Amino acid sequence: MQRLLMSETRGLLPFATVLLPEQIADRIVDAICIGQIAASQRLIETELSQSLNVSRGPVREAIRILDSQGIVVSADGRGMRAADFDSLWAEQLLDVRVAIEQQAALQAAEHLAQNPSLADDLNAKIDLLELAQGDWLDVNKADADFHTKVFELANNRLLLTIWAAISRHVQILFSIESKRDPNFQVVLDDHRLYLEALLSGNTSQISSEIISHINKPKLRNRLTKTEPGGRNEQTN
Repeated sequence: MQRLLMSETRGLLPFATVLLPEQIADRIVDAICIGQIAASQRLIETELSQSLNVSRGPVREAIRILDSQGIVVSADGRGMRAADFDSLWAEQLLDVRVAIEQQAALQAAEHLAQNPSLADDLNAKIDLLELAQGDWLDVNKADADFHTKVFELANNRLLLTIWAAISRHVQILFSIESKRDPNFQVVLDDHRLYLEALLSGNTSQISSEIISHINKPKLRNRLTKTEPGGRNEQTN
């Protein structure tokens, strides 16, 4: 009986490491962020598998994951390509992010008020952000990790699921913005202000800070069609 129970329990345990297709998906997003893969560029499974030194199976699964999240799209019957990360995409992403992160931040603030020690996790994320200075890819990933922790502290599975679906998009947008306005101190200070707002417990202050934080610098007023690889093209 004990052996049966151990077997049943073991079957429900989470994986200790991130599955390979998810790791590959992250690597592809990193490549988009640093310009190794340009917006609209076709993805070749054999080339990706050779570059990453993995078989084509997990690469194909990683592409399916990114397809489900809108990071890659159909290349007119010729496989898949990176999406167009243009001004419309960015504006829609901002709209969705403001809507869900206001809710997540308000719920996280409630839990922080009940257990202030939870702020240690957010402070640790800010520390990692500071340590990443000098490498914008690491900075942007640490930035996304900070916001992931906010959603985790909200303890709302649906909000966290929605965030997980757009978090790679957010990292790509971070990479575009860091090329356009590479001011690390502003990024760091903004996250400290964000945490101060959460700890204040003031709902109006929190909502206002989220809008300000996400829309900095006023993306809606000066967005350009930008490939994360570095080419900017003004849009009408």
